[in-house]
Amino acid sequence: MKQKINLNAVNQFPKGTVIYTEGEPLSSIALVIKGYAQIHHDGARYMMGPGSFLAVSDVLHGKHQSTYTALEDLVFYVFAIDHKDDIESILSINRDYNGFIIMSMNKVISELGKLYKDILKRGHGLYNFLTDTFKLYFKSASRLGYTARRPKWIEELTGFESYIIPDLDKINYYNEGAFVPIDALKSYYSHSNIITIYQLEDQIELINQLNEILKDLSDKLFTMSEYLINESDNCLFGLMAAYAIEVTNADGNSGELIDHMDSIIEEINRTEVFIKSRLGRKMAINRKRMEEAYHLLITGTKDKEMSVQTYLKYSMEDAERVIAELEVSYKQILDYSGIDPSMAKKLQNIMLDFINLKDRLSMDDNARKIRKQLTDEHYKLYKYVFLKAYNDKNVPRVIDMFLKYGYADEGLLDKEQLLSLYFLEEDNASDNIQVYNMKEWLKLIYEGKKEPSKNEFDLEYNEMLTSLKSKGKITDKQAKEYAADMVRKLDYEIQNMFRYNNRTTNGQISTFVPVLHKDMMYGQLDKSFVTPGVMIEEINKLLEIDYSVFDRETLYVNKQKNIEKEYIVEKILPDIILMPTIGINGVMWQEITGKKRNSPGRFLFPIFCEANLFLNIVKVCGRFRWELCRTIEGTAWNDIKVKSLTSEYSDYLQFYRKNRELSEERKEKLKLQIQKGRNNSREIFVIDYEAWIGYESRGAIKLNKPVREIMATYCPFTKKLRDRLIIQPIFEEAYARYNRNKLKKIRETEGRQRLLQKDNIELTKELMDTLIYYQET
Repeated sequence: MKQKINLNAVNQFPKGTVIYTEGEPLSSIALVIKGYAQIHHDGARYMMGPGSFLAVSDVLHGKHQSTYTALEDLVFYVFAIDHKDDIESILSINRDYNGFIIMSMNKVISELGKLYKDILKRGHGLYNFLTDTFKLYFKSASRLGYTARRPKWIEELTGFESYIIPDLDKINYYNEGAFVPIDALKSYYSHSNIITIYQLEDQIELINQLNEILKDLSDKLFTMSEYLINESDNCLFGLMAAYAIEVTNADGNSGELIDHMDSIIEEINRTEVFIKSRLGRKMAINRKRMEEAYHLLITGTKDKEMSVQTYLKYSMEDAERVIAELEVSYKQILDYSGIDPSMAKKLQNIMLDFINLKDRLSMDDNARKIRKQLTDEHYKLYKYVFLKAYNDKNVPRVIDMFLKYGYADEGLLDKEQLLSLYFLEEDNASDNIQVYNMKEWLKLIYEGKKEPSKNEFDLEYNEMLTSLKSKGKITDKQAKEYAADMVRKLDYEIQNMFRYNNRTTNGQISTFVPVLHKDMMYGQLDKSFVTPGVMIEEINKLLEIDYSVFDRETLYVNKQKNIEKEYIVEKILPDIILMPTIGINGVMWQEITGKKRNSPGRFLFPIFCEANLFLNIVKVCGRFRWELCRTIEGTAWNDIKVKSLTSEYSDYLQFYRKNRELSEERKEKLKLQIQKGRNNSREIFVIDYEAWIGYESRGAIKLNKPVREIMATYCPFTKKLRDRLIIQPIFEEAYARYNRNKLKKIRETEGRQRLLQKDNIELTKELMDTLIYYQET
């Protein structure tokens, strides 16, 4: 609740009203006349009473560093203030204010100083508890032959210290000052504003330092509290509970472990009370799940379909609700689609046959036939379900799982996998890189915001219509109708790009089916799940090495500014589509969209990636670099007279036997690489690109001299990496041509921009950004 403040006047705020909010611009300070105010930020919570000035320590920042709230009905006087110099004007109004303002700052330092000592004590205590209890757990579980997990947080856990140590003598000094009678303070400080201001500036500096330290320590304590207890099964509570339940299920004696569980619960309670009462923050503790885990520890669980970790991750109530909701899933999907009952019955029978196969990956004729039938009919069903869901404001979770993840029936997954799939957490990462699941992508196609992708024969949708028309299969009228038919465009995308690449990204070509089943997966679904945030993070890792992979030089025209023809550099990021399958392959499907050379490419990945995602991205981007260069260069892509990535690398491959810079050993190695790349220039290049990114960027020598120079020229590392590597003569030599080309490009760009300015043509942001790009990258 927020109320308007009247400046230079007495204000009355009811209990719970916010006076000042952290982060908002500062335009006043206040003097409490009656009642108490609470001061709160992420690192502290304390209160101030009558005679106390509020927000004085925020003045130097120009915005409030804390939130100030009325703890009870509050009466206070507000002083307008724009600058720290205004404080002296306020002090001149009433000499008593000198004493009150110093007393206020003494109290703030006293409160923050006490909290600093207490948070250090609590933090050291929690750190010792986490490390000691984990050692006990790990040693005991390992010794007795049980699963002893080492979570990532145990490696990240460091001693509880702040990177800044405050002046403890000053804290003690001002803490003593908090107990000096107010009359003594008023009497002393009223003699001089200079003395007061000098003292005040020292106090404010210490308060701001303490605030910064406490925020840092508070974040560390909160992070450590999440190592103690959180929603995952990797927290200390989850580890110990899982171990104790395993011992109970094996009919072992878990009495001692129950004692340890009790200790953990006591530590959770202590930490929660401190964080809430002293820091004003709230720990996310699922008490119900804790009780259920404790109950399982006492009673045990014999359900072998679900691991102990699953029991700890989801409450019994949630698990039962989800299992009930997913009953007869495939029938739910068929009913939702609204397809013909006879077709629905046929699909149900095919699904039952697939569920009942003894070996779903078998290569015998019957298993092949069932997999083929299921695959052939799946994409027809997918279209019906998508169109129904498109117009449905409340899409059932089972339908969402079908469209996004390839889920079809509960009989194909175990209970643990069902729960994991149901509760997958999707993020809405905000970035220039666009990542879509299949449902989102098809929505864009259906709404006409994206054109359908090429088919496997490299034909765009409109090119396919032209081909059909030339063969006499459709008329001119039909071609025009089909070009504007969104359902046909949707069907084209599903039956071509989607159908073909669902299998390709999966990687199990001969045994693939487009529905999730437990025999096709090796790891855990939640661990292999690729969210937009995960994808963007991995792509950014590559951009920290190969910064220019998505940069293109494009033609720039701005008639309004009289710019007729210039070249600029644009970063054109690809559209990334996550296929609803589990897989190991990434696919570079299109380097551009349509015929425009400044349009985004299209990359495809499985939404559950069981291979190394970063290495997949590197491979896809290697193919992208090659294909984009071929497209831009046209027929000259392999003409050595026109210098480019593809022409130079193709020339290197064609004449490597005569290359004097290659030893016989290197030539033999290249021969094997050509065989590995199946004599395909692009795939041979990708092998080198992987080595360039994975090894050479770290200074490990893997490539030969000619290839290193080609890579340094056309796929340069970021400036930070170049500066680090260039001290090695081998890299200095490799980057010599790149550096010459770069200087030439800067001179050309500067020259063209000077000509524009000479003609009184204003340089646009695009033109200036391009020059900065050449100068700084």
